[in-house]
Amino acid sequence: MRKKILTVIVSIAMFSVIGYSQTNDHDTQIWNETTLVFPIYKAKDQNGKESEKLSGFVSGTLRLGQNARHFVDERIGIGLDYKVNNYLSFSPSYIYRAGQPTRNRKEFEHRLRFDLTVEKKFKYFSLKDRNRIEHRIRHFRDDTTRYRNKLTLKVPIKYKDGKDLFAPFVADEAYYDFRQDRWFRNEFSVGISRKLSGNTSADFYYMVQSNKAVTTLKDIDIFGISLKIKLK
Repeated sequence: MRKKILTVIVSIAMFSVIGYSQTNDHDTQIWNETTLVFPIYKAKDQNGKESEKLSGFVSGTLRLGQNARHFVDERIGIGLDYKVNNYLSFSPSYIYRAGQPTRNRKEFEHRLRFDLTVEKKFKYFSLKDRNRIEHRIRHFRDDTTRYRNKLTLKVPIKYKDGKDLFAPFVADEAYYDFRQDRWFRNEFSVGISRKLSGNTSADFYYMVQSNKAVTTLKDIDIFGISLKIKLK
């Protein structure tokens, strides 16, 4: 069963790269995001096991674009993550963004995010569905609100003793703009999640971003690393 799921992930990745590699109006970017997570409140379940109920986080993002030669996006943010139960979590956050997506174009904005995430772990894989409402307060441009839905399939690979080795994943995120009343962007990614140490984990991924808006690049090839460090 696990081998079949991995075969599907690899096949989707190959077709995605072939489908997007021949676009004319595109960019190649490198994304890096680092998140520091700190516990605020812990609670015990029915079995007496203690887990984090409420945690806070601080994140920083740097993106290289224009064929990975210039900084095109810088972000800093802060937020909370509340675990309702084993399947549901809620996360409000604030992000400040400064961007230079293309030459001679600058963007500054504040983002208010509200995430509702549903996750279910099965025997050989897990599914996560993140629903995000994002309000953008933009300088010198009209404010806008959009909905983002990201679905992630992850297949953990374990040692013989049952400990996690790494986890290949495939994800797809669709963007809907309420002001324009349309779906305008899609991001498809494949990658590997890996625990680097007791409190540090990382996602290494390749992503294809497809845009329908005329003011942005049509397609972007992205190579990214997301680091998460849990503070005790």
